[in-house]
Amino acid sequence: MKTFSKIIFCVCFTSLFFACKRSITPVKNTTNAMGDYDEDLSAVRVQYDTKPTTEISDKKVIKEKSTSSGMTKLPKQVNNEVDIALDSISVHNKTVRYSSGYRIQVFVGNDRKEVDEAKSYIYQNFPELSTYLTFSQPTYKLKAGDFTSRLDAERYYSSIRQRYSMAMIISEKIDIRKSMQMK
Repeated sequence: MKTFSKIIFCVCFTSLFFACKRSITPVKNTTNAMGDYDEDLSAVRVQYDTKPTTEISDKKVIKEKSTSSGMTKLPKQVNNEVDIALDSISVHNKTVRYSSGYRIQVFVGNDRKEVDEAKSYIYQNFPELSTYLTFSQPTYKLKAGDFTSRLDAERYYSSIRQRYSMAMIISEKIDIRKSMQMK
């Protein structure tokens, strides 16, 4: 009985295997589920005239569209749409308060007196820079400035580095309004 079931199993398995086997030569199907497929797209391509137009009416239209600066005038409708888009972007930008930027980390240490000296140095020599003092026990960190670009931060960094050798530029979230007041 066991051998008979084994034979039946083998016959079913081999018939299933050969039924799912891929044919050796591909069969070209003339019709498929998508209909007749053709890769020739020349029927739907846009055709352009290669001859230049020399009519007087066309020249007048071209002269009216171009200005003295060489740029073409856009219709008033397009200008109004652009103005509306720019206004909405402007309103959105006014609501943004913080952005990624750079600050100069002037001092990191455990002594409060040294941090206060560094803070007074920044206030005296760079009154336009805002200072930010943080304390995470037992370390004080003094950061200065709200710079939108690293280049702006490096202008101050070189002179601060002469006094505080451990100073470095770090990226942080900055207050955009304060960075605009510095310039």
